Amino acid sequence: MVAPIINAPDNSCNPIFNNSSNATDLSPRKRKVISIQALARKKPIIDIANHNNVSRKFVYKQKNIADKALEHAFTPVPPNKDVLFYLPVTKKWIRQFVLALILICHSSFRGVLEILESLFDYHNISLGTVHNIVMEAARKSENINKKEDISGIRYGASDEIFQNSKPVLAGV
Repeated sequence: MVAPIINAPDNSCNPIFNNSSNATDLSPRKRKVISIQALARKKPIIDIANHNNVSRKFVYKQKNIADKALEHAFTPVPPNKDVLFYLPVTKKWIRQFVLALILICHSSFRGVLEILESLFDYHNISLGTVHNIVMEAARKSENINKKEDISGIRYGASDEIFQNSKPVLAGV
């Protein structure tokens, strides 16, 4: 009877000192079952470990992994913060933006300054600069309008509109 024990490989006679771990052989499904049992707290961790032939440390590790997964699953989703595009803001772009705010949005000069400061944190523009941008665009458009040949127009409809409390003749 002593001979089989003497000829046996080291630590094979005592399961407590067995170097091979059952934890490495467990499937993901079995690991999930262990973690659910540990989270449920219906059995002591030592009983779960003994039943599955794993260490308490392994059970605690699986429990922590499952706990983190649950935290992640039930963490409120923040609003969509995906960047749609990056906008290179140059001086030319600022000039276009100023004109768009004035001509399309009918913004006031001070409104332009406020939008640039609040949305773009851009403070390097003054009321006079906004005025100069608008006046430069008006001069350019005046030159373009003078080059247009309108001699072919035989009938027109006139109307009076008000721009800055001044009457302006508009035609179609």
